[in-house]
Amino acid sequence: MANPEHLAILKQGVEVWNKWRDENPDIRPDLFRADLSGADLSWANLSEANLSWANLKGANLKGANLIWANLIGLDLSMAYLVGADLSAANLNIAYLTGANLSGADLTIACLLGADLSGVNLTGSRIGDWHIHSGTNLDKVICEYVYLDDEKTERRPINGNFAPGEFASLYKKIIETTDLIISKTLENDNTVNKPEKNIDVDNTSNNQGVQFYANSTIHTWENLRFRSKTEIKIAEALDRTGVLFVPNSLARLTTPKGRENKEADFLICYNGKWGVLEVDGPYHTAERRVEEQERERIFKKNGIKVVERFDAQRCYNNPDEVVQEFFNMIDIGYS
Repeated sequence: MANPEHLAILKQGVEVWNKWRDENPDIRPDLFRADLSGADLSWANLSEANLSWANLKGANLKGANLIWANLIGLDLSMAYLVGADLSAANLNIAYLTGANLSGADLTIACLLGADLSGVNLTGSRIGDWHIHSGTNLDKVICEYVYLDDEKTERRPINGNFAPGEFASLYKKIIETTDLIISKTLENDNTVNKPEKNIDVDNTSNNQGVQFYANSTIHTWENLRFRSKTEIKIAEALDRTGVLFVPNSLARLTTPKGRENKEADFLICYNGKWGVLEVDGPYHTAERRVEEQERERIFKKNGIKVVERFDAQRCYNNPDEVVQEFFNMIDIGYS
């Protein structure tokens, strides 16, 4: 259940809550299963909060900051979210029926299995959002959307979507993507011969990226990535001329013996190795223990620098992130 102290502060009003957040930037609010139905939370700072399975039915969240919030299973039906920042939020299996998300920022948000039926998405930003065949888009209201933060990539470019056109378009995109991915997995299973350790078509690779029927494949320079954000970092690293290995399995010694572990980017800078991790929607609070253990394993195997950067910053300022990481390597090996 929700942390009683956190819930009590929130119920004192947004002004008190935001002041508390400003004074305690390191605290991640725990509002798990909180009943906030009909609450006025307009302009509230709910970034990084755990709101999973909470009840926000009919709540006013106009302009609210929900960046990196955990919203799994959240009930946002009939909620008012005009102008809310939901970028990178985890909205998997959330219930948003009839919510007003016009003008909301859904950039790289995760909406796998979410119910968006009847949601108003007009003017929202949906660049690199994560949806699949289990995301319900029935009766979505949408005249136009933007594919970038600057609102320069409008869709449709001119005019508006006809009623039902947006949902129909994305359903076709999902179906096509699922078909391509399923075929890829089928080929992977038939091409590779584990009993002889032979890849007869020379198509397999050591990349650790696992793609399933609900995944989107992003490619750059014949390499596969989980998101466009990771490609931004790959491009920035490429511009520096360093050696780097993206999304690949490494063979390491672990407490359980020799195992495979994956790093987002294994980088060699001036002869010194480091791991750069991009924290996206899937890097939830629940997975942090697992991730910390993996970081410890890399460090025990001689990788002194393992650093994480949030996806939004990686996407908007990849060169800055890479240079900061290089500085960390210099310090870590000094």
